[in-house]
Amino acid sequence: MKAKKVIAMLLVATLSVTAFTGCAINKTATVATLDKEDIKLGLVNFMIRYQEAGYDDMYIQYMGEGYWDKTVSGNNTVLETWKKNAIEEAHELYTLKAHQSDYDVEVSDDEKKEIKKAAEKFMKANSDDVIDEMSATEEIVEEYLELRLIKSKMYAAIIKNADSSVTDEEANMAAYTIVKLDYKGAYDSNYKYQTYTDEQSAQIKAQADAVVEALAGGSSLEDAAKAAGTTATTGTYATYVDPDAEKTDDSDKKSDDTESKESSKSSDSKTKDSVYTTNNLDQSVVDALNSLEEGQTSDLITTDSTYYIVRLDKKTDEEATESNRKTVKGNKEDKYYNGILSGWQDDEKWSVKQKQLDKIKIHNYFTTTKKDKKAADTSATESTQQSESTNSTDTENTEAVDGTEN
Repeated sequence: MKAKKVIAMLLVATLSVTAFTGCAINKTATVATLDKEDIKLGLVNFMIRYQEAGYDDMYIQYMGEGYWDKTVSGNNTVLETWKKNAIEEAHELYTLKAHQSDYDVEVSDDEKKEIKKAAEKFMKANSDDVIDEMSATEEIVEEYLELRLIKSKMYAAIIKNADSSVTDEEANMAAYTIVKLDYKGAYDSNYKYQTYTDEQSAQIKAQADAVVEALAGGSSLEDAAKAAGTTATTGTYATYVDPDAEKTDDSDKKSDDTESKESSKSSDSKTKDSVYTTNNLDQSVVDALNSLEEGQTSDLITTDSTYYIVRLDKKTDEEATESNRKTVKGNKEDKYYNGILSGWQDDEKWSVKQKQLDKIKIHNYFTTTKKDKKAADTSATESTQQSESTNSTDTENTEAVDGTEN
């Protein structure tokens, strides 16, 4: 198994910081302990800061400078969320390292040489300010790359024992067309929820009634929506319900989020790009779709915040079904892997020193230079498409990034 893909997914940029804060952390301080092995603060800080460098361009565009201190989920800021994720990842990586002999997983001498070469290149490519800001040392970079390679190998070895077969029933995806009208409120361009007035809600109800009336007159759902001043979008949904799947009560919110993202792709009443993802639908919509035959359209569906009208287009969408088959297979493999990992972690003694973790701060942000932005975007896209179960790629790509201080 080659290490190249794991390396390239992490070390794809040459970074620079225009204003260094001088707030270096103690790299050798212990931030967590797994049984008798210490996890160093320098490694966790490197994990967080390298992740930050990869997200800065996008997050600053949508959330503004200093985004890492903004609350995004519950009462947690972006940085707090990253810290939590980094500690959990460190726990996972060190657990897998402790059990690699269970699956005869090793890092070969050739792979260690590749990792060392990549770490040396990263250190040479970046300024002292960047190195200090990220608490990077050649040893830290090597350690993280080796841990990620072990994870890739362990995952592949573990899931070999998983029953990941997928039946046609489990894979099936049905196609539909939908009109969705929120009558309580909507998110504005600043992602703030604006509650509708009674008058606005009444206007939305009139739109919904107009669609229903046009359908009764023989119009298609697309034409009825257009005539009422709204749009019909298409999507697919999984018809199989896993009896062991966890149920959530925010399906309507997920549906709202998906719709707002997808419907903005096109102003047409119906496009292939306007789709919902698997089962991000209110349960009442799913129930209505399941009761329809192909070509049939539902009555007006009313939830506590939204009106829906749906048409079942195909009971089985072949392309979506085959894509979902791969997704379901991957989900089964993930579930098996997570079960093995959780079993190991239940038997471990894991502790986190929160005071040390709190010392990780972000003061600077990194941005990709205009000259290299296209190359960086391409590299990021390729990295996203590469799964960790595949194990080779290029280590030579580097992109230039400038940094400025918030």
